[in-house]
Amino acid sequence: MQILKAIIQAISEGKRLEIELVFQSFFALFLIGLIPAFVIFKFRNQFNRIIHPILLILASLILVNYLGLVILYPTWADYADPAEANVAIVSWLFRSGQPIYPYLNAAERYINNYGAFSYVIQSVFLSLLTPSIFSSKVAGCLAGFSSLSLIFLLIRHQLGWKIAIYGSAIVSLCFLAQTSASGLLTSSFWVRPDALLLFFTVLGLFLTVRGRKWTAILGSAIALGISTNLKITAFLHFVPIYVLLVYRFRFASILISSSIALLTTILPYLIPQISFTNYWTWLQQVRLKGINPEQIPKNLLWTGFVGVPTAIAFLQSVLTDSFKRWLPKNLLFCITLIIGIVINAVISSTRGALENNMLPFVPLLVYLAIELFRQAKPSKILTPVSLSAVIAFMLSIGLAVYSTEVKFIDRMLTAPGHQAIADLNQFMAANPNRTIGMGYGAVSYQLSTYRPQLVFKGNPYLLDSASLMEMQASGLNNTPESTLNAMRTCQTEIWLLPKGKPPFQVYSYYPPLQKLFSDEFRKIFAENYDRQFSTKFYDAWFCKR
Repeated sequence: MQILKAIIQAISEGKRLEIELVFQSFFALFLIGLIPAFVIFKFRNQFNRIIHPILLILASLILVNYLGLVILYPTWADYADPAEANVAIVSWLFRSGQPIYPYLNAAERYINNYGAFSYVIQSVFLSLLTPSIFSSKVAGCLAGFSSLSLIFLLIRHQLGWKIAIYGSAIVSLCFLAQTSASGLLTSSFWVRPDALLLFFTVLGLFLTVRGRKWTAILGSAIALGISTNLKITAFLHFVPIYVLLVYRFRFASILISSSIALLTTILPYLIPQISFTNYWTWLQQVRLKGINPEQIPKNLLWTGFVGVPTAIAFLQSVLTDSFKRWLPKNLLFCITLIIGIVINAVISSTRGALENNMLPFVPLLVYLAIELFRQAKPSKILTPVSLSAVIAFMLSIGLAVYSTEVKFIDRMLTAPGHQAIADLNQFMAANPNRTIGMGYGAVSYQLSTYRPQLVFKGNPYLLDSASLMEMQASGLNNTPESTLNAMRTCQTEIWLLPKGKPPFQVYSYYPPLQKLFSDEFRKIFAENYDRQFSTKFYDAWFCKR
């Protein structure tokens, strides 16, 4: 009861539920629900006509909630995370002929540890559509929608359309159940590479399971190649997929697929603007951030929690003869999946990393659940214990998503968004042929989030907060002499900073919290710029020359 009181208090105070509390709530609700589950199970025949339509309606509402977020997210002129602005801006810089990965000592501080395909894919959408915050979100939202759609088709093929609706609803909640920060709610469809990683993992799984021989081989190869380019550790969630490929088309299929995947991975680095040397040098530096040991159990807890439906199916299978049929075909898949989860949980626990890095393992857990339910006899799938576990899981994950989603929607609705962008457009129109940059104030990054609008209009890009945080955490000087010289010589003629805030006083998100800009940087800025004008949202600092 103490756990439930803590949950009620947290929600009433508008706080997010951390994964530890969510996991505890599952076990508490499971124990509380055992007796009601036995009663429901005993009289299930009388309730069937009423329960099934209600469950279908609830599942449909859950799906509508996810699809609604996916559709509405691009219309909000804001980002859930500051790093999304990095992807949008660098993608447009690439489209404009500038390098994705500058040298580590370059004046421009926007290099990040995202693979080249993240920027290349985004640049296509920015080119096809008018470059804007809206168009920068289209690729991620299509990836999130497609991921859920493919999972629906995968479930429907094996278990029928009703189970597919129930299963997809649960999966959509798993996609949203990122509890460490409200912005993580959008991990499956935001601008950062997570959405693309999730999509290509689902696509590789879907084509491997459902496709004909060459469709499966080529599809898995392209999916692995792009995913490994996006994030070098992506092979960890493709090893189980390749196990399935071996089962279907023998060992030669892996050799062919992995060879094509390697070519796909290196393909973008043949473009002159994309330097593999600079990217690799940067990745070596990122390793110096070190592991945050507190994040490892969080990653494992989160993955364990979203894997509860699979665990329920597994325990039910053990109690029936279906387990003996299921185990030989899936043992190697399970072993490689567990090893991949554990290794990824450790590798993805660097300073600043959160549980969104575990998201691509969700479709693999879904596949396991499908196979377990497919082997089981329908009459033995549901028991009072499994019923109580299912209800407890749905309630606890529902509370977790609700506690995060409410804060996220409130944040999006209260953001200045379109007004701030209109303010920027008006200022740029009043100052043609002058270079304008977006600076950072104090405490909040909110008004600096709209910096892509300046770059989309042709302004240079010198300082990216997400990159500066990574550099600082990796032990690099995030504003080297080349950057300081750019400030001294006023390469950016005008800096816009949040109105009424002291210049460049923000702190990094990464522990231990410290100021993102050095005293020397702020001194040089004060020596070369002064505030001459204010708009509705920004102070304009002009070069003194």
